[in-house]
Order: sequence, then C-alpha cells, then structure tokens
Amino acid sequence: MLQESYLEFVLRWHLYRRWHRPPRPKRQAEFDFHQLMKSLPRHGLFIDLGANVGDVTRHALSYGMKVIAFEPDPRALKILKGRFGNDERVTIIPKAVGGSARTAILNQRPDTKNVRMTEWSSLFEVPEHANGPAVEVEVIDLVQFLRGIEEPIAVIKMDIEGAEAECIESMLDDGIYRSIGHVLVETHERLSLDLANRIAVLRDRISRDGITNIDLGWG
Repeated sequence: MLQESYLEFVLRWHLYRRWHRPPRPKRQAEFDFHQLMKSLPRHGLFIDLGANVGDVTRHALSYGMKVIAFEPDPRALKILKGRFGNDERVTIIPKAVGGSARTAILNQRPDTKNVRMTEWSSLFEVPEHANGPAVEVEVIDLVQFLRGIEEPIAVIKMDIEGAEAECIESMLDDGIYRSIGHVLVETHERLSLDLANRIAVLRDRISRDGITNIDLGWG
C-alpha cells in the first residue's frame, strides 16, 4: 500500500481508479490518506506502526510530518534504516507493539528473498508462515509508550498483522485515543475467527460510543 509516489497515484486515480464503482478498497484508502494528510498542518507527529520498508513513512515525510516508525521484522528493518536511518525527522524503533510489554515470536513467510513478503510477518502464526523463519522480538506496551509522548500526535497508522485488536482495546480502555488526531487501522480478520470476533466487537464499540477518530476501515 502507498508504494507509488503521490503524482503516480493521482495520475492513476484520475485516469481510471476513480471510475470503479465503488473504488477498490485499497485505492480508496490511499485516496483518503492523501486527502487527510493534505488537511493537516505541517510539522505534526506521525506514528507509523508496522512501518515495514517505509512506504507510508515516506509519504508522511512528504507532507512535512515527523515520524516515529516501528518495525520488528529484521529484513524490513534493514531497508527501513537504509532509507531513513540518517533522516533526523525519523525515529526508528525496532520493536513490535501490543497491549502489554513482553517478548513474542514474530512469524515470517518462507519466501525470504522477496522483502515485500515481510508485510505478512505477524505475531499470529497462520498456514502461510509454514516452514518460514521465526524470530523473538520485543513487544512494547503501546498505551504506555503513547503516554510518554509530550507533543500532540496527529496520526497513528496501524498495520500490524493482527495485533491491532489488542492495541485498540487498550487505547479504548485507557481513553488515550481522545488525545490523538486520527488513528488509521488496517484490520486482519482473516488471520483467525477469534480475531475476527474481537474486531467485530471493536467496530460495534466504536460506533456505539460515537468515536470518530478511529478508522477500522482503513487499508
């Protein structure tokens, strides 16, 4: 997602993507992302949870944001650091996030030569990880981390392959979501029935409580 430059995206959108009725979900999410980012003041703080190789981080920087990028997968992290390790606007944290602090196993796909496959690295183990490597990673307590941020958070983007449920649950229980501008979440119900049920409960809770700054339909 968001692998194209903004100009490439806009060109494709106006040539043919917008004519899909309805637009394909990922293309619509990209359009909504750019519209949101254009509406925000520059120099805000963007937190990229599950930064992978940094495509979303790159776009956030192009809109004048400062970025804190979390990425636990060693292969993706190497590229992320190569792209942004010397950029003073970017803080890279080589850890996963969750509802509690702990160590956990990050499951990876076996096709390690294609770094794009690291987008599917997950704390959940599913059949597509069969015969793939697994590494122990540190998981930080997301709410505790956010409590330590002393400046306003404009956007949190969350694409963390299943861990979004525990993170959003913790943010809602704590109430810290109220101090964040926008939370863009890609959900992964396909990973398990339990996860799908938790996401359904979260959707209902967000709707029932009239919460407008958490978007579980992003991505």
